[in-house]
Order: sequence, then C-alpha cells, then structure tokens
Amino acid sequence: MDQNESTLSPRILPGATDVQEKLPRDPEKLLANDIDTAVLITELANCEYLPWKLEFSSDDEKKAFEENPENLHQKVYEHGPPPFEEGTYRGTQLALTKIYDLIEKRFTSFMDVANFEPLVPSPLTRDAKQKFFAFTNGSDGYPPHLNLAGNASVAKDDKSNQRSTLSPSNLFDKMRLLQLSSLIPSVVPNKFKRAAAQASSTAFFGRMGRPDAGEKLEDVETYNKKSRAAKYFKDIFDRSNIGDLTDWYSDARFAQQQFTGTNPTTIEYASDRWLQHFLQAAEAPENEVAKRTIIDLSDSCRKSLYMQDYSYFREAAGLDSTAIIKSEFVDPAKKDRGKSYRYGCASVCLFYLGDNGQLYPLAIVIDWRGSAEKSVTIYNRELIKRKDIRSGSEKQDQKEKIIDEADDWPWRYAKTCVQCSDWLRHEVTVHLTNTHLVEEAIIVASHRQLDPNHPVMNLLYPHWQKTLALNAAARNTLVPHVILDLIGLEKEQAQSFIKHAYKNFDFKNRYVPTDLIHRGFPPEQLNSPKFHNYAYARCIHSMWDKIRTYVQDMLAIDYPGDNADKAILDDERIQAWSAEMRHPDGADLPLFPSISTFEELVDCVTMCIHIASPQHTAVNYLQNYYQSFVVNKPPCLYTEPPSTLKDLLGYTEKELVEALPMNRTRDWLLASHIPYLLSFKPENKESLITYAASKFQVYYNKGTEKDQAIARATGDFYTALFDSELEFRGYEQVMDDYGTIPYQVLNPEWNAVSILI
Repeated sequence: MDQNESTLSPRILPGATDVQEKLPRDPEKLLANDIDTAVLITELANCEYLPWKLEFSSDDEKKAFEENPENLHQKVYEHGPPPFEEGTYRGTQLALTKIYDLIEKRFTSFMDVANFEPLVPSPLTRDAKQKFFAFTNGSDGYPPHLNLAGNASVAKDDKSNQRSTLSPSNLFDKMRLLQLSSLIPSVVPNKFKRAAAQASSTAFFGRMGRPDAGEKLEDVETYNKKSRAAKYFKDIFDRSNIGDLTDWYSDARFAQQQFTGTNPTTIEYASDRWLQHFLQAAEAPENEVAKRTIIDLSDSCRKSLYMQDYSYFREAAGLDSTAIIKSEFVDPAKKDRGKSYRYGCASVCLFYLGDNGQLYPLAIVIDWRGSAEKSVTIYNRELIKRKDIRSGSEKQDQKEKIIDEADDWPWRYAKTCVQCSDWLRHEVTVHLTNTHLVEEAIIVASHRQLDPNHPVMNLLYPHWQKTLALNAAARNTLVPHVILDLIGLEKEQAQSFIKHAYKNFDFKNRYVPTDLIHRGFPPEQLNSPKFHNYAYARCIHSMWDKIRTYVQDMLAIDYPGDNADKAILDDERIQAWSAEMRHPDGADLPLFPSISTFEELVDCVTMCIHIASPQHTAVNYLQNYYQSFVVNKPPCLYTEPPSTLKDLLGYTEKELVEALPMNRTRDWLLASHIPYLLSFKPENKESLITYAASKFQVYYNKGTEKDQAIARATGDFYTALFDSELEFRGYEQVMDDYGTIPYQVLNPEWNAVSILI
C-alpha cells in the first residue's frame, strides 16, 4: 500500500490480515472503511430518510403494541422509507454495517434502561423480576421470547415499591426501536452504479465492482480473487473465503463442509428408509454400478453410510408434500416482466465415510416431494468411475470416459441444492433457533424462577452478555429484512419453520455425548483415523467435558455429598425453573428435562452454557468464510428445480448460473454481507477463557473455604481451556485439509463467553 493511502477501522475475521490505520494527508487519497455516524445520519436526514415517530391508526393497534411492541413490526416496515433508487455496492456495505451497529446499540441501550440486561444490575429480588420479565404469547410470529413491554398486566396492578417502572409506549416513543430497523431495507438500492458511473465515488468508497456479475462461474471466481489482489488498497470487506480455492466446488470441499463448515452438527447415520430409496431409485442401467456400490457398502459397512436429511422442510413450513417451495418478490430490474420467485429445496444427500476418514457424496435427492416418483435422484457416477472409495485412491484401469468434476454440471447443480437446503437449516434452525432463541428462553425463565443468588443463576448469568439485545435486533431486522428476503419461503411459512424447529428442540438428546452417539460418531472412537477429519466433533466433545467438569465442581459446593440428589429434588426454585421451561405459557420447550438428581442438574446447566458459548461459536464465526462467496452456499435458487432426471442430466453451466444469485446484486450483497456482520472476532474480554481467568482472580485471595473451592474449580477450568489451544491445534493438523482451510473457531481466543453477535 502506498504510504499516502490507508484504510480505517479494520474488522477482525478468520483469515483477516492486519490493516493499517494511518490517515493520509491528502483527503482525496482517503480510502475509508467506515462512515462517521453523524455524517451518515445527516445525509439520511437531508434525504428525508430518517424514520418518523410511529403513529397508531386504532386503539387495537395501540393495545397490541403495548402488549408486545414487536407485534407492530410489519406496520413500521410498511411505513418506512423506500429503497434508494441508486447506489454503489461498497457504499451500501458501509451503510449497512454502520446502521446495523446503530440498531444493536439502540437495543442495548433499551435493555439497559429497562433493566432487562443492565450494564450494572439492580439488586432486585426474584419476585421483583417477575413483575417485568415475561414471555410473549406468539402473536408476533416467533416462539416465546422476552416481551419488550415487560409483564404489563402485573406491573399495571402492582402498587408496591418494586413495581416495574417500564412504561412501554413512552419508552418506545423515545427509543424508536422498531423504526430504526426499517432503515436496513431502505439503504439497499434498487439499482447499483455501473463502472462508468463509479469514477467520481472511488476516492471515498473504493473499488465498487459487482462480485455477482458474469455469465460463467469463472467470472465470479476471478472477481473474488482479484478484489483482494490490488496492493494499493486493503478493504475490510475483502476477506479470504472458500472461493479462493481452485477446487471450491469439488466433492472433497463439499464433503469437508459437513464436518467443519458452518453446519457440522446435522450429518447423521443414513436411515434404512433412505438407503432403501437410493437403491430403488437406481433403476436406469447407467446407475447399476452406483446401485451395486451402495448395496456392497450397506452389506459390509452399514455404519459407514451417513446422510444429510432436509426432506422434512415442507412439513416444517406447513406446505403440502408436493408443493413447490417458493416465495414471490419484486425484482427492481425486472418489474416489467411480471412476478419473480425465489425457490427452495428439501434435499437428501447420501455419504460414505471410509476407514481412512475420507467422506464421499454418493447420491442426492435434489428436492424431496413426498415420493420417489415425484422426486429427482441423481448418483455420483463420475466419482465411482474414477475412485476406489474404500482406499481413497484413483482407479488405474479406467476404461470409461470420465467427466472432470468442474464440468459435471448436473452433479454440481445437485450439490448446490444440498448447500441451499443447508443454508436454510443452518441459519434458521441450527444457528437462530437452537442457539439464540433457545438461550433466550433459558434467560427469561431463569430470571423469573431463580433467585439472584441461586447457584444455577450464578453459573449461567455470565453467559448472557448482550444476548437479549442482539436477539431483539435480529427479530426486528436480520430475520424479516435479510433472511426472509433471501429464502424460498413466504413469511408465514418461515415463521412456521422456526416454530417447528423450536418445539422439536430435544434438549436432553442434544447433550453432546448423546447427540454424537445418535448421529453415528461415538465419542470413544473420535480419535480413530476414521473420524480424524471431524474436527468439530472432537473439539466440541472436549469442550463439553471441560464445561461439565467445571459445572460439576461448582454445583458440588452448594449440593455436597450423598444428599445432593434429595437437595436438588427438594429445591423449589430448580423445579419451578424446569417446569417453566416446559410450560406452554412459559418457554414452551416440551422436551426440556425434569431434574431430580445431581447428575441431571449438572448436564442441564452444562447444556445451557454449551449453547451460549462453544456451540454458538462453532456455528456462527465461520459464516463469512463459507458464505460470503455466495455461489458456494446460496440461500435460495432463482429457477425452479427440475422435475425429471432427464431434465437434470441436460443441465449445463448456463442452467446452474441462472439458478444462482449471479447478476442479482442486491441479493448477493445481502447474502454475502450479513455473514461479514456476524463473524467479527470476539474481543479478548468477551472470551470464555477470560471469564475463567477473571473469576479465578476474584476468588483466589479470598479466605473462606467456599471461596477457595470456587477458586480451585475456576482455576482448573481456566487451565483446561488454556490447554485446549494445543489440543485443538493437534486436531486441526491431522485433518486432510490442513494447510488450506484452518479450523480454529473453537480455540480459546475465538470461543466467546456468550451469544454476543
């Protein structure tokens, strides 16, 4: 970089390099990586884009708002400013980054003032908290979560000194929480400036090409690499991603993502039902070799067959089993051509895991429509031609013509369908619901049922930093204005999908050892060569053991000896907490466990911390690497999936490109930029290991026996976390992908203490 040029405000992401922060003397050489808040707000005001105060059109609206302010999110959105007519790609990135930061800060301020998530908590009793901590009733379309209006009915009738001071209507008029959220869709323009119109803006906004543009995949690959090649300018948005790899599309990279990608949590044993389907669907003579291969593997190594199963999507979304998964949208560039649609799919993929640890995709149902006759199944014929999948070696006596992986377009399309299916499952189920929403339910129920000094409360509270504010911002911004704008489900279908995931969250069976066993990865075998590539499983199981040991040591201080089981069974607060988690008017998680023994409490509390810390870390912080190169894992398709195998086998690169978000700049920007926003590295003070170190230091010099017991337990926890860096590095170094794709997301420096982004 020229010494007279510089960038500002680097963000730290996986694979990021240091970015200089020196300012140039010449303002025309300033290449800004941030927008000053006052400048942005002034410009929005000049354009009359600042949201107006919310006005109610009826008493019913006012009542709905006061009962749960999020009920009126749609009204706020409909009355928000329209999208800018034209803008630049990078300018929009800067604006989105700044506005979302402001939205998060506003929700954080509200949570502090309302005493839901105060920076310095007030010494309130459990009874006092119950007067303003309340669950919603589902009227806003989400599973139960914190009601931002507080426990309005209780507070209204309360005459005590500890009544809630929260006045929903007045406070929301001042905070204008929901109105600010309406800016997100407004700053994404209808049209993006082309090259000829960008010259005058380059000085401030930098290069503003279109990463989505092209007729071939090679075009987006080239842009992706060249965008970071310029030596004169380092852009905070240009981070390494999977598109840097020349074989990003290959079976090997596709398989690797099942173990160490954004969603390494759902690959599981292949069921008898799906094995039977893949055998029966292989009717064509050209699939005979694939059929024999699957039969042989099923007979000789049944437990080496795995699957990713997204076939339940239609049921979860409330759709008929044969309905086309699609959502209507307005394409600003094609308004004159009628309706436009985004499509989803419910794929099923069959894998074989060899004893050498190599995972191979064998067959794919691109979109399960209720029966084999109405669904398209394709087999990985070229893999079986060229590979001895038992040994992993290339076949030497190849007699048939083999199509190169890069040119096997029908198979590449099928893998794209799987990636599209996994995008939805990851973002909406694995990430949003199974971490953010479930943890929020734990937070609200804990505040309502556990005394402030209860041992369980003391253990859980540190793992809730920022979570309530972030979740509220996500419910009112990212979900309705990004996720729902990118997927093939209509709003009501997406809400049904979220609720289905939430209600079916099997809390106890998600305990890491149990989950791994059920999915076909026995913990005692994780160090065998067969599982050496499954670094997520090895790291997350180790983290579970470390957290569980710490929780056990801490709870044993308050529930000692042989009477621990009886003490827990007799603990009214634990029993009330557990019951509220299951109750339909509470958290409404019917599969949350009852707790009657010490070991059951240890497991349950471990799970609560696991969700907030290592599990969320694992499924959140790799999104930028795998999803910012959008064609690797698109959120939807833009053409309807083929309805016959004959049609699919006729697919070329042209059909794949048409199905991808290429030449759709708005959607590409949203799909690539949100992973960037969600992948900032936690600060050192927000890591799990810093929490352990801080707690140890507080208790180490205290004199009571209990304080010393806490210091010992926390010190042991700190040491275990410290040692995990070397342990996890060892897991990473034996992976086949070591040297090309790092897996360091659960290292101590990355492992956040809570869901804080």
